Amino acid sequence: MHRPSPVVFLCLFTSQAAMLVLSPVLPEVAREFGVSTAAAGQLRSISGATGGAAAVLLAVAPRRPGLRDLLSTGAALVAAGAALSAAAPAFAVLAAAQAVLGIGIGLLVAGGIAAAGEWPAPAERPHVLAWAIAGMPAAWIAGMPVVAAVAEVSWRAAWLAVPCVAAVAALTLLRLRPADAASHRSGDAVRAWRQPEVARFAAGELLANAAWASVLTYAGVLLLGSYDLSPAVVALGLGAMAVAMLPGTFTARRGAARATPAVLMGLTGLQAGAVVVLGTVRPAPAMTLGVLALMAFVNGRRSMIASALGMDTAPEDKLAVMAVRAAANQLGYLLGAAAGGLALVVAGFPGLGLVLGGMFAAAVLVHLPALVPPGPRVAEAA
Repeated sequence: MHRPSPVVFLCLFTSQAAMLVLSPVLPEVAREFGVSTAAAGQLRSISGATGGAAAVLLAVAPRRPGLRDLLSTGAALVAAGAALSAAAPAFAVLAAAQAVLGIGIGLLVAGGIAAAGEWPAPAERPHVLAWAIAGMPAAWIAGMPVVAAVAEVSWRAAWLAVPCVAAVAALTLLRLRPADAASHRSGDAVRAWRQPEVARFAAGELLANAAWASVLTYAGVLLLGSYDLSPAVVALGLGAMAVAMLPGTFTARRGAARATPAVLMGLTGLQAGAVVVLGTVRPAPAMTLGVLALMAFVNGRRSMIASALGMDTAPEDKLAVMAVRAAANQLGYLLGAAAGGLALVVAGFPGLGLVLGGMFAAAVLVHLPALVPPGPRVAEAA
């Protein structure tokens, strides 16, 4: 298995499969362990924190294993974390399992996107990158119906049926690839963080990913709390919503070659408006799912543009900048789960929409300096 597309697709599929189970079963988890829904939602904060920390360490590490070994470690950790989640006898054990999952997710996201830039020939990179990113919504599309069916019996079994199986399959494909050489970076291991464009990119991705992560974490709760729907119907609806991300991803392949901060800002601004509508206007399930589908489509395009733009900021070290993005992605879950949970407690779903809209808007503002042309040089006096 030397073709990179199936491998990176399954790695990103596994990373998202490890996150999607929690959304539709969140109320059941809260009831079983005697905690509030908002408190149970903080399980994503735990996995986000460990995943973000792992990605940060990967970004600054002077020595790294090869991409195949890095991704294999991530898949193995997801399998272990999913199995421990299924068997957790107490909320604290489930929290520990989510911490293990988070580390695996961080490695898979950073390594998977970097591999999409490193493994294929230059002409094939947009194609492989699109397949890598498509792995994330594909996990929702294929995984949510399985979760819907299995969760009717037990929310615990859903952890085995989706992320654990996906992780084992990813690990199998990875071991069929030839090994990559380990890398050693001389000089300052954190130099990428000091570049203004990388710092802006990381800050914008942190805010945007936090808002999107909160949408994914609380979408199931929003649907269950707003309409008379069963968890199975909600899971199927969220899976159907994720279908919209696929055309968003693949239609952005050409645009990825011309990625600019202005394009990224426009797509993020659309997310800001949509999430405010999601929180404040919910007359029927069909409209709510329609807004979620629109956001998923836009997020597919945004992910392609952001990944290409990020790799352009540090082409000499794609893994470092993709680790920065993975850290923003995972720490975004930490921030998003915390901010979303607080907004739900204080102001309900309208407050959730307004808070997340503000986070998307802040992600737009971060990139404003990139649109300001440099001022004219002042000629030195003779």
